[in-house]
Amino acid sequence: MTSADPGGEGGGESENMDQAVSSTAADTLLVPKPMVARGNTSLSAATLWFALAYGGAILGYLAVNAFAARLLKDSFGYFVIAVTVSTLMGQLGLVGVHRGGLREAAKMSSEDLTGLAELRRGVRAISLIMLPVTSVLTGIGTFIFVNPSDPANRWAVAVGMAVLVWVGGQQKLLANYLRGFGQVRFASLLEGRSGGAFASVCQGVLVGAVWVFVPRLGLAGALAALALGCAIPVYFAWRRVNKLWSHVDGRGPIFEDLRRAITRNWHFASNLLGAYLNSTIELWLAGFILSRLDVSLFSASQRLSLLLSVPLASLGVVFSPVISRLAGKDDRRLEKLLRTGATYAAVLTSAAWVPMLLVPGPLLGAVYGSAFRAGAPILLLLTIGNISNVVSGLCGTALTMSRHERVVANVQWLAVGMRVVVGSAVAITFGGTGLAVSSAAISTGMYVVMWTITRRRMGLNTLLTFRPSLRLMRQTTG
Repeated sequence: MTSADPGGEGGGESENMDQAVSSTAADTLLVPKPMVARGNTSLSAATLWFALAYGGAILGYLAVNAFAARLLKDSFGYFVIAVTVSTLMGQLGLVGVHRGGLREAAKMSSEDLTGLAELRRGVRAISLIMLPVTSVLTGIGTFIFVNPSDPANRWAVAVGMAVLVWVGGQQKLLANYLRGFGQVRFASLLEGRSGGAFASVCQGVLVGAVWVFVPRLGLAGALAALALGCAIPVYFAWRRVNKLWSHVDGRGPIFEDLRRAITRNWHFASNLLGAYLNSTIELWLAGFILSRLDVSLFSASQRLSLLLSVPLASLGVVFSPVISRLAGKDDRRLEKLLRTGATYAAVLTSAAWVPMLLVPGPLLGAVYGSAFRAGAPILLLLTIGNISNVVSGLCGTALTMSRHERVVANVQWLAVGMRVVVGSAVAITFGGTGLAVSSAAISTGMYVVMWTITRRRMGLNTLLTFRPSLRLMRQTTG
């Protein structure tokens, strides 16, 4: 949904950093070296590339869930919970560096060796310290809480979760930096459902193979397939990113680099965590409160309803560098772009919403299996919250990419608190249907508040327009 902002308020550079960068800059003046190969794709072309790649990601995402549902049956809900937990832990391990890097890279001149070295050192610290630590802690937590009746399966699930956290974090980190540097085509393959088209297709094939050939592996096999499917694109992404900044020194005091990265980006981390919890907290409440069957029904409905947010989420990723460059400098142009994007997102969303409204039961049955048809009422209710997201437009992204991330984080965390309190009460009283009503109402209220803040603080209207301008998108660099 929305992303948070490093804010850039963190402390100044250390003497060691100044010396390292000054030395690098001096060497560059004496011996010419290649600069960052920054792309120059228009916003309309970037949107098209992302849309095509996201379409592939959706197909892979549906394949992963369809195969996993048939492999795990009434345990599918716990598979979804495991995936969301691994994604959350990967977000925590990144501490917002991926979104902060996107914003800074989008504005950075290719001659800014100091800034580029700073970004590279931050990535190194996150990759070598934060993500491994977070992965190990996730594996330990999984080992403690997973069903101890099968020791071999317990170890396998714990290891699978740890690896999935690490590779998932790497995928998000690299995708954001590639987009910030203008490498929109490759970045588009790494973004979207289940880690993007590249990863989700690999994951879909591998989960399907587990279902067909070794179904006895169960949850452990499904998690291993997800981890391996994500590791393949991560390898190629690292090769691409290393080529972009190979001319600057990424070495330095790693713990100092880590401190600086966290200081600059913790507001982004808070916002991302709040946003992610808003999209998953009801799922976890269902896991604690509802029966195994009801958890699976709610999980399937929730996962399918999230597809309604795909077009707007896609545009949020594509528009982030543009907002970073134009906010406060050309707000009139920015508002036209935001409203045009929201309009196109709404058109695409309607194509998915109509079948969810008309045939929710058969749709759930077709994707997850006939046993999931009973989740139709839950699916109908959950779509309301996602539609309110689309109607409000890119207000959250506009705020976070223009240094208003703190207020967005406050709104996000207030909504999370309401979901826990209200959601728990209605789930205990009314079951999965009551939880869906609570989710839809709180989501709608959150997006209304976000749009109002954007209007007042930035003077921008992000709602749909009857006069979208594709020409303006063509004239704007993505």
